[in-house]
Amino acid sequence: MFTRIAMAVLLASLAAPIVALGQTCTNTSLSCLVPTVLHTSTSTFNFLNEALGEQIGEVPLATPASGFIYTFVPGKALPVASQQSFGPLLAERAETIGRHKAYLAFTYQWYSFSVIDHNSLKNLPVLFYFPGVQNAQVVTYTQNRIAASLHQFVAYGTFGLTDRIDISFAVPLGRVALGVSSRGTEYSTTSSATASFAEYMAGTASSIGDVILAAKGTIYRSERFDMAMGTEIRFPSGDARNFLGSGAYGVKPYFVLSRRARGSNKLDWGRIAPHLNVAYQWNGNSVLATGQNGVEGNLPGYFGYAAGAELAVSRHVTGVLDLVGREYFGAAQVSTPRTITAQVDNSPMSFSSLVQANGSYNINDLAIGVKANPWRELLIMGNVTIKLNSAGLRATAVPFVGASYTF
Repeated sequence: MFTRIAMAVLLASLAAPIVALGQTCTNTSLSCLVPTVLHTSTSTFNFLNEALGEQIGEVPLATPASGFIYTFVPGKALPVASQQSFGPLLAERAETIGRHKAYLAFTYQWYSFSVIDHNSLKNLPVLFYFPGVQNAQVVTYTQNRIAASLHQFVAYGTFGLTDRIDISFAVPLGRVALGVSSRGTEYSTTSSATASFAEYMAGTASSIGDVILAAKGTIYRSERFDMAMGTEIRFPSGDARNFLGSGAYGVKPYFVLSRRARGSNKLDWGRIAPHLNVAYQWNGNSVLATGQNGVEGNLPGYFGYAAGAELAVSRHVTGVLDLVGREYFGAAQVSTPRTITAQVDNSPMSFSSLVQANGSYNINDLAIGVKANPWRELLIMGNVTIKLNSAGLRATAVPFVGASYTF
């Protein structure tokens, strides 16, 4: 029976232009788990694989914004700390760290993905049928379940090149775990014969992800407000076939507007420091977007934004609240289940199935965090990011912890 499935899949892959990771697949990479479990080629079932890979490979990182800001004061031999709050976690602030000051941070985030494009990963129905293909004798209906998680460790560093320019780096280290199970029934198009199958495969992969280098400069500074511009450059150092990187170079210019918190002996509006970030990400070609002709395509770009505020609760504690979002353009997506009619035993039969649905989509998250200063320039950070919608590949909540020190 599976021989006939393979032949039908091969015919379908020649007849339909579906995006692929490549024409062959081995069991050595996580990008092969879904096609292998479903007994298909990557060209037949890559629309879900591509959506998984693109979004796991591009999960957002925290920002390398220092919690301590230093300025030179007339009459002082050394720079002095000038911040009233310790800054955001998932956004940038316009102030730079200060000339010749350095900042190091280590963070950990855990993603347990549960939804892809409004579909629960526990229930992914897919029908394989081949309309228009002569002598196609098999229709296969599958009920699928995917378990996907990411443990992400990141090392950050920032150095104040001048009192207005910072340079930064981010080096992520990730561990992806993926498990795929499928139960399916094969129907004959010309008789009442059926055959059932069940398959499960799991795998993990760990490596360094995509390294990011960045520069930020303050372009306007006043008593209360600051504006800055910066650029991030992403290098495809991660293993894209194991969903540990994007597989593409990326450039992200961004703009930041932020207000400084005002020191006060009481808790009032002056202790709130709002900030706004806007950015656009351009991406190069990636193995995650390889077409049937074997040519790599561009990863989708996105417009990113973050709006929020820090609250200086005390001299040693800052609370952070952010609305963080991205608008992706021309991205690989998965539809919600649609009714599809296929020929079974010489008669039409209806099935509920996901299909490919490329286009634009928006994701929004609410991030709630805190930074605490227990000793000197040491900061302990904690945050939880909560999904506000279900577009894209999403985790219900993403916990985050970290520590940083400024020298």
